[in-house]
Amino acid sequence: MLDDGIVRVSTYLDTTRVGNVRPLILVAYTEPGRSLEIGSQIAARDDASSVSVLEGTDHLVCMLIPSDDNSRRELLFRDLPSLEGLKDTTISTVLRYFRTGYDWSAGGLSEEACESLMDLPVSDPERTDPVVLDKEDWSLITELAKDGRESIASLSKSVGLSTQTVQRRLNHLFETGAIHIRTEASPSFFGLTVEVLVWIQAAPAEVEPLGRALATHSAVRFCVATTGPSQLLLNCLFEHENALYEFLTGYLGTHGASRVADVAVVVVALRRGPLIMPIPVF
Repeated sequence: MLDDGIVRVSTYLDTTRVGNVRPLILVAYTEPGRSLEIGSQIAARDDASSVSVLEGTDHLVCMLIPSDDNSRRELLFRDLPSLEGLKDTTISTVLRYFRTGYDWSAGGLSEEACESLMDLPVSDPERTDPVVLDKEDWSLITELAKDGRESIASLSKSVGLSTQTVQRRLNHLFETGAIHIRTEASPSFFGLTVEVLVWIQAAPAEVEPLGRALATHSAVRFCVATTGPSQLLLNCLFEHENALYEFLTGYLGTHGASRVADVAVVVVALRRGPLIMPIPVF
């Protein structure tokens, strides 16, 4: 599966720990028939984390993680406006993660098996100071985003540092919580055939407890608080439409999500973390 690209192992940058990184949610509409083309261009960016085409087919939702303020301005004022065929866009900023994807499991492994795969330096949950990264740290992060299984010797050669320096820096990145190991696979591999994005509006005092509660549901693989007209954004996976219906009409209401602003089915996922999907052929 690794050789065929069905599964990708990489590292996940925790933007809540890295002080100058601000994740963005891009909601965009394209000219008719151009969503796959434009979405693929966005998915190929180094700062792209996820890119999905939603029902309606000319509707894109993407998560982008520019590394600093200058990169963010270049994205907003140069790169996106230069994409021919891209029409209306809105940008919101991720304020807090309740579930990020790397801490979600599709099931299939026992708790003991999952724990055995986490033999890495553990970050201190009490640390709140922002992690400051230099150019050498970013070089390592970039390499590990391509292949989280890359050896110390290979990383040393790629970034031009000694193996001892690479090992020390990696330990620091893991221990501070700046990066985490992430394994990404197509949800259909696990029988999860229905993927949706859900936008929820909530009063300020409700955002934190609601986000924490919703993130515990097994179908919620991503849950964040954002700026914009909706305060929470969820990415959810289900086996079938009935499970989605029960989640929307039952679980959300009983957990205080009284105002669902929008629900949209993902028709084509073009990027999931490090996993860039091939464009479907019709």
